[in-house]
Order: sequence, then C-alpha cells, then structure tokens
Amino acid sequence: MNRLSDYQWKNRLILVQAADENASEIETLRSAWAEVDDRDIVWFVNTGSDVVSNQKALSSRLESDVKALLEESRSDERVLLIGKDGGIKSRESSLDLHTIFRRIDAMPMRIREMRAN
Repeated sequence: MNRLSDYQWKNRLILVQAADENASEIETLRSAWAEVDDRDIVWFVNTGSDVVSNQKALSSRLESDVKALLEESRSDERVLLIGKDGGIKSRESSLDLHTIFRRIDAMPMRIREMRAN
C-alpha cells in the first residue's frame, strides 16, 4: 500500500499523533492485536521522527499522507478513526481503544461483518 486511499473498503484506520518518541500508544495498540485484527484495523502512530504501524513496511508516500492528515487536525485532535469508506468517523484528544471499538462495533458495515461471522 502506497497511499492512505489504498486502504479504502479494505481497512479501518487509526491515526495517532504521539506526544513524544516513547509513544505509549504504540504499546497500547500492539497489545490489542486480536481486537485490532478482528476489526480490520490498520494503525499508524506519528512519533514526530517516525511513523510506526502494524504494517510491515511503509512507503515514504504513505508516511507523508499520515503526517499530512494529522497536521491538518486541530492540536487537541490527536487520534483519528477513519472508516472503510474513507470518512473520518471520530476525532479524539487521546487514544481510548474501548471507545473506538464501541464506535466501530456500532457501524452498519461492522454489524454486517459480525453477523456474517
């Protein structure tokens, strides 16, 4: 995947602007791998010097897309949830996975996915 738009209709995205290099958000996201995987989530954390993700390798274009979208957000909007349709579903000041998972699980597309499984 070379652009954020390449994930449309395949994955939900969580973009996080970390406060510093020792981003606790990375460990939080990594520790919830089963729930993240079940919801088809791809996440990106911008630490300032690097973009960390649950994807193997990131193209420079993809990193640039992530940083640009986070820079466009207000300073108190550090976490973005993007739906499979490519629309921004929530803007939060901090990473709260329980809230994000509840929001995703209430989405019509996710409800259909859960019924199909």
